[in-house]
Amino acid sequence: MRQYETMVIIDAMISDDAINAEIENIAAMITNGGEILRRDDWGKRKLAYSIKKRQHGFYVIFYYKAEAAVVAAMEAALKLNENVLRWMTLADYPMSEIVYNQDMAQSTEEIIPVDAEEGEAE
Repeated sequence: MRQYETMVIIDAMISDDAINAEIENIAAMITNGGEILRRDDWGKRKLAYSIKKRQHGFYVIFYYKAEAAVVAAMEAALKLNENVLRWMTLADYPMSEIVYNQDMAQSTEEIIPVDAEEGEAE
């Protein structure tokens, strides 16, 4: 199984219950043949340009492990779903599994050390 990440933009004009039902439907498609590692709900955001005459969308990102057939079946279902405005699936790097299990703030502090003396002008 490979790791993937899929961002989905759902129509924000539908009810909150319908948005949650769409998210659960997508999650069910992934778990039928794969394993969800993490899910990020970005919430409702303004789109950069209108899509299907909509100005706002609900953003969700799924990080998961699955076979290619599961991804193809999910994308075919998303293509037919009228409530899904856009989606994009990327093959994820295997080393990003480390990020799934760590606190993002903690890993950022470790990567970017702050030194007070570097910022001073001479």
